[in-house]
Amino acid sequence: MQDKFVSNQPTSLAPKSAIQFKWRLFSYLERLTSGPAAAPNLPPDSTVKPALWVFASTIGELNAIAPFLRQLVDLHGHLQLVLLTDRRIYRDAFLAQYPLAEVIEIGTSGAPAAQLAAQRPPQLFIVAEIPSLPNDAPCRLPFGYPYQAHQAGAVVALVNGWLYGYPPSCRMDKIERQLLGASYLQIFDVLCVQTDQVAQQLIALGADTQRVHVTGNIKFDALQTSVRRWQDTSSPTILRSLEASDRPIVVAGCVTDDDERELVMDAFEGLRKQQPNALLVLAPRHPENQAVMRALHTNLEARQLSYRCRSNDSDAAIADDLAVLVLDTMGELRDFYARATVAHVGRDHNVLEPLAFGKPVTVRPNWDKTFPSYPVFSMADRDGLLSVQQSSTGLQDEWLSQTQADQRRASKAVNALQQLAGASARSLACLKRLKRLDRLEAIQGGPL
Repeated sequence: MQDKFVSNQPTSLAPKSAIQFKWRLFSYLERLTSGPAAAPNLPPDSTVKPALWVFASTIGELNAIAPFLRQLVDLHGHLQLVLLTDRRIYRDAFLAQYPLAEVIEIGTSGAPAAQLAAQRPPQLFIVAEIPSLPNDAPCRLPFGYPYQAHQAGAVVALVNGWLYGYPPSCRMDKIERQLLGASYLQIFDVLCVQTDQVAQQLIALGADTQRVHVTGNIKFDALQTSVRRWQDTSSPTILRSLEASDRPIVVAGCVTDDDERELVMDAFEGLRKQQPNALLVLAPRHPENQAVMRALHTNLEARQLSYRCRSNDSDAAIADDLAVLVLDTMGELRDFYARATVAHVGRDHNVLEPLAFGKPVTVRPNWDKTFPSYPVFSMADRDGLLSVQQSSTGLQDEWLSQTQADQRRASKAVNALQQLAGASARSLACLKRLKRLDRLEAIQGGPL
């Protein structure tokens, strides 16, 4: 796939004064509606440090751009890495991957961005995948953050861009999108997106055609085909015991919906009637949701399945009579996929991780076409890399057959996915071509 400019004809951009006026107007309306913004979660070190800002709502977005980001961090070792997220639960998972970073948990207001910019003045601001428009996706990046980065003279870039098409959830969201939507796009110096469709939508909504590039999906560069040693993981004793076991292991990741959880449980109970030593590793999508976890515990107890939760133990070896391990921690699913006999991926989530390890993968049908996971699902399904099952019986039969299957389909999956790599290099090349890189000498003169 070649990086391409969508068009050679630039659009006219709003002057900086017009964007400033709109931002001040919105800030005033926001204060009238919500009151003063909460105090910013600023770094404890008050020393002013030039910074590289990255907004990644969840560990999924951070993992998705990892090949690109690690190269960027290597090129800019003199900058303090500042990871912005709108979710409180990902701090530990972020720091596990980037221990020298500062993780800033942002709120719904952009007002604190000015204080952060004064303390950690950004030279580069990367938005990871979403939102490509204000409040378009299931995350929130207040306009004030890209605006203050732009005001500080930073290069502002969208990487791996995707559009969900979510409608505004409230009146203020609607006002923000109508008032600041085009300004949000015009602040970006470069917008690297996954598909032509996303590119054309952003241009229609006000992006400069010369700043929009179709670079593909960086997730294909993030494939980890080698298994991380158990010694280097967060659950070494558990993973070591799984490696030493000859039990069939089903790893079901990102199981979000109640009906899918029931489907997985029913299929697993059927599997255990034929393979009584089978183990299910179940990773709920939102373990921080107490209502979801209570329902899961009730379900397991009603089925009389012995289980334990990873968050409650001290990394003890898996007992032979344990039926279910609830993986209710962040950032560990990939290591468990690597030890699976067969993997199941919850609908609308990332099938690449288990496929990259050469694992047979089952999924449900009817994925949401607006989700960034859909193009990958569609390609993998088209090429016969997935087993799509609607019923618990079908799922059970597929799991049973895969305990004895050869790895030809899995090897095909790895080869097919590796052919789609290259988006990281194309995205870095887009940054390198920028003329306004006086603060980013490493990109301008350094290797990709």
